[in-house]
Amino acid sequence: MTGRFGLAPAPAGLRLIQDLVNTSLYGQRGEPGPDLLADLATARTWLVRALADWSEESGLRAPAIDLREGDLGELVELRESLRAGLRAKAENSGPPPGEQGFRRIVSEVWLDISAEGEVEYTPTRGGARGVSALVAMEMLLARTAGTWTRLKTCAQPSCGAGFYDTSPNRSRAWHSTKTCGNVNNLRASRARRRQVT
Repeated sequence: MTGRFGLAPAPAGLRLIQDLVNTSLYGQRGEPGPDLLADLATARTWLVRALADWSEESGLRAPAIDLREGDLGELVELRESLRAGLRAKAENSGPPPGEQGFRRIVSEVWLDISAEGEVEYTPTRGGARGVSALVAMEMLLARTAGTWTRLKTCAQPSCGAGFYDTSPNRSRAWHSTKTCGNVNNLRASRARRRQVT
């Protein structure tokens, strides 16, 4: 999923969160791109692929999660909450006035321990609640591993792409300095020139 925007996938289970955020992005010139959660058939296709990618990255079996029409609104709400929260986290700012920020994610998972001591987790429910449970688990695991702060959304308001910041000091603000970063740097440069003259 993430590869279609030219973005490197986040490691381990963070890839699922990145894929969810990137189900809807703006294309070139701020025009909306296709929303993979806009209809049930497209959302189901996205989820099957995202869970397969998550499974490959995490080393866990992909759970069987089926979506119904009623799940789409909840998934869109989760996506936009993640996008806003990741942006606020990257900017070290709180939510805009009047907003609560990240929503509380209801997470119910089964933890299975194998005879070899391996731990697996699977959501207890299907649909949007199942996806939310996996997202919540991956957020917790990434926070514990110290990788959560590296997952960000592009600072360009007309973009919002989810990306994994691999810079040594975790300072990347744009998913691409060639596109979104260049536009912002050019604006800042022109503003500085106007102040000088």
